Amino acid sequence: MIPALNDLRVVELARLMLHEAHDEARLARVRDEVRDEAVQRNPIIVAPLPEDHRGVRHFVLDGAHRVRALAELDCTFALVQLVGLPESAGSWAHLLPWAGLEEALRSVQGVEVLAEKPDSACLVEARFHGGRRLYVRAENGGLVQEVRALRALQDVYPRGAVVRRVEPGAAVEPARGEALLLYRRFAPAEFATVVERGEVLPAGITRFVVEERVLNVRYPLRLLAGGDPERRNAELREFVERSCKKGRIRRYAEPVVLFE
Repeated sequence: MIPALNDLRVVELARLMLHEAHDEARLARVRDEVRDEAVQRNPIIVAPLPEDHRGVRHFVLDGAHRVRALAELDCTFALVQLVGLPESAGSWAHLLPWAGLEEALRSVQGVEVLAEKPDSACLVEARFHGGRRLYVRAENGGLVQEVRALRALQDVYPRGAVVRRVEPGAAVEPARGEALLLYRRFAPAEFATVVERGEVLPAGITRFVVEERVLNVRYPLRLLAGGDPERRNAELREFVERSCKKGRIRRYAEPVVLFE
């Protein structure tokens, strides 16, 4: 069997820890897709944390909107893929149409907008058509203050704008009226501190590389509605075995381009 398939589990939603906020429009779209298809298409990527008085918990690396969508659809469980907690995390850049970006950035309380990159504590680098750049830093230092400043920055995104996630190293040149925002990276240890202090990062800025990600499982929602966890995981193993026998599962070694 493909090794990554052994990492699939059914776990209680209550044991999943989220480190980032959600986008209302994206959540509505994900929730409607899950409800209409009656399946969880892709597993949530999680890293197990040490057991405490609450039992085994799982840190959500990717899939915050799926977690919230399943909760709103009254599911008890979620399909997850277990991975090790990475030593480092990446970040997404956001490309969006925004002619009034500079004015919006300067309107945010608690941040400085600079023409030159600061030596430290740079939260965002904003790139514009023609090569012009601006840099944003928090006026007050500290992890919590930086996280709150980042959420405030994302709050001034134009309502209804389509935000395209881009690899920070990708050769993307903003067109006229567009801006490319490159966010600062966070270490996994910082995520834990953020959660412990009751904060969350803005939606869609963290990125984790998963060596062998399982996609398009299409696991039936009825098997996530409730019941005994052991029985639910036994059903998952049966589902995977049937899928293997039917030739539904393929492993690709080459890069894949995914439409979302």
